[in-house]
Amino acid sequence: MATHDEAVDKNVVRRFPTGSQYSTALQNTQLCFRHTDLKNAKPVLNAIGVPKPVSGSSATVFSLTTSDGRRIAVKCFTRHVSDQEHRYQKISEHLAQIDTEFLSQPWKMGFEYVPDGILIEGVRYPILKMDWVDGLLLSQWLSIHHQDQASVMEVARKFEDLVHDLHRNNIAHGDLQHGNLLVAQDHTLRLVDYDGLFVPALSGERGNEIGHRNYQSPRRTLDDFGPDMDNFSAWVIHAALIAVAEDPALWSQLHDADGEYLLLSGDDFSDPSSSTHFPDLLRHTNPVVNASMNQLSALCEKRLAEIPRLRWNQSFTDVATELHVPIEGASGDVADAQPGRPSWLDSHLTTNTLEENFSTISFQGWYLREFLLALLGVLTVTTPLIMGMAGYLHFEAIVLGALIMSSAFFVLSAAAHFKRGEIKMLRNNQRSLDQLLALNAETVANFEKVHEERARLIVNEQGVIERNISQNQELTNQLHQSYARIESDRKAASDALNQELRNLRDEKDAAFAERLRPLQQPWVKKRLPSFLLSEAHLSGITSKHISSLAALNLRTAADIVGIKRVKGGDDALLMTGDGRCVKVPGIGPVKAESLYAWHQECEETARESCPVSLPADDEADIEVPFEPLFASVLARQTVVDQEAERRRSEARKELAVIRTRLADTHQEKLAALRARSEDLDRLLSDMRTSAADVYRLNQSKTLLMMSARKISYLRYLRFLYLG
Repeated sequence: MATHDEAVDKNVVRRFPTGSQYSTALQNTQLCFRHTDLKNAKPVLNAIGVPKPVSGSSATVFSLTTSDGRRIAVKCFTRHVSDQEHRYQKISEHLAQIDTEFLSQPWKMGFEYVPDGILIEGVRYPILKMDWVDGLLLSQWLSIHHQDQASVMEVARKFEDLVHDLHRNNIAHGDLQHGNLLVAQDHTLRLVDYDGLFVPALSGERGNEIGHRNYQSPRRTLDDFGPDMDNFSAWVIHAALIAVAEDPALWSQLHDADGEYLLLSGDDFSDPSSSTHFPDLLRHTNPVVNASMNQLSALCEKRLAEIPRLRWNQSFTDVATELHVPIEGASGDVADAQPGRPSWLDSHLTTNTLEENFSTISFQGWYLREFLLALLGVLTVTTPLIMGMAGYLHFEAIVLGALIMSSAFFVLSAAAHFKRGEIKMLRNNQRSLDQLLALNAETVANFEKVHEERARLIVNEQGVIERNISQNQELTNQLHQSYARIESDRKAASDALNQELRNLRDEKDAAFAERLRPLQQPWVKKRLPSFLLSEAHLSGITSKHISSLAALNLRTAADIVGIKRVKGGDDALLMTGDGRCVKVPGIGPVKAESLYAWHQECEETARESCPVSLPADDEADIEVPFEPLFASVLARQTVVDQEAERRRSEARKELAVIRTRLADTHQEKLAALRARSEDLDRLLSDMRTSAADVYRLNQSKTLLMMSARKISYLRYLRFLYLG
């Protein structure tokens, strides 16, 4: 059994198990692990009941629960890294020196490298035992929370703090990306996967990975291994976070749920001019998004050593200022404006004011009018009685007088009641309530229409976004089609030129062969006798034929130098080296052709082995006429390549212009839709307020009707006599 203690040449590439082999072994943790924490630990199982792997490019991670209930992650390597143990030792030593109390957040993950940690099919392999980290991958968290601008902004701040922690401790991660950043419930970050970590003890060594291509500079290589290798990816992540914080719609507009990126991918960084996503960000109306994305686009062209570090704890407006990008409309106070109902109406709609304005007190204050009315009422009752008892008037006259006096009392008292200040206040309050109800009722009646228009705007905005994505994709397809046509034209022209070159080489070789032939002839003549017919094994030539040929002294390639057809017959004569023409029994035209072809092959073989070469003057005589011909073809090839590159460049520029125009139009449409949406949101808010106001106004009307009883006509009569 192989063990870790065996001497192994570090240059030998060791073959590691696959993820499925690890998964099979983890079904019996008692057998496969030596580590105390891992023996008898229970792995998390997948749907078919086997340990669930999370596979990466060079390792597979399993989640286990220890016997005491702790959650542990085990990283099992699937790819050979020659100095893996050395790197983890240096990384572990450096991280152990970092005091977690001085970190901005608990991003550091505990781990232990175990050289002989797991047994697979009789062989032990290294593992990484890691603390389990609770949290969501950054991309998953954004998919859920991108509408919560304050939370996204807070995560962006936490990311800035984390990057500062790394710089302050002379660390670079090497693969900053959404899959290695986990967001906890309190919005702090956890950093995982330390395979490519740089620490000072590893200075001077090459990196062992370049990192996720969707987060790395197109110019990064394995030689870019040092404290600043995270600079580009830090800007990429930071720019995406602040863009989503400023405009949450960008997430659904630019992020692909199946894509391994946030807003921008490696293809966007390689060629921003033909990118499908960059134009919408570079032309964004939000100044912070515009500034940070323009800076990121500029960084794509720089070498890794020229990319600055992400500054610590910058505000979003500071980002644009630091990047020297002008921010239009970013300064100045915005006056608070509350469109909707007039300001005078607000003063009438507070609860206290409603209770004060629309509640009525009882009658207050006696005047001469009330004294005379009270006297008239007393006289109306007492005068007829006194007159009747004194016998001054007849009964009919008394009744008539009582009717007249009581009618006069009621008319005068009703008029006096109508003119009372309390009654005037009641009428004024009723008119005010009716006006307020009419004003708000019209607004409430339009609520459903406005709500439907707002819903249509949401659909329209999504349609505009989807059409923009489709148009950008179509532009990319058109660019690829243009590239394909250009390449097809270039290849056709190149193939023609290559054929011309081959023809020239054939002509030159023929010229050399023609000039060499006289010099080679003595050598060929000397070699031909060494090619024996008996050893040729020619198709159709049997031993009997060879005997017939030998009988005529035809034994070698030197003895047969040609053939001659017999006119009017099916026979052929062989021409011999000594000038004879002989007829060989059994050798017809076909076999004669075969014998002569063999002679020619032997002659060519002898010529190829000839040590004779042309004199320098003869070579020059042949070379000189061909030189301008070759130069002409190569010059035309250069022109073809340059023309293809020019056409590709024009296609890219044309695409960039169209994308810019499309992005401008897209942003204008979105800006108009969003401006209208904001207006409708404010209107809906006012309508909801108006609906509440109508409810309160109706309550006030009920209160007013109840209060009106206190100043009714009957209450007025009571006021006249009882106070």
